[in-house]
Amino acid sequence: MENGDGVEFEFFLAQKLGRTVEELRQMSNREFVWWSVYYGRKAQRDELARRR
Repeated sequence: MENGDGVEFEFFLAQKLGRTVEELRQMSNREFVWWSVYYGRKAQRDELARRR
C-alpha cells in the first residue's frame, strides 16, 4: 500500500462497513470525508480515555 494513508483508510472503512473498496469508492467524497473525520476523532477520544 504505497499510496499512503488514504488507501489504507479505504480498506479500513470498507471492512467496517462490510463493503468492498470498489463499492466504497461509489460513495460521495463528502460522505467519505465525514467518515474519515469520525474515525479520526474516535481514535483521539479512545487514546485520551486510554491515557486516563
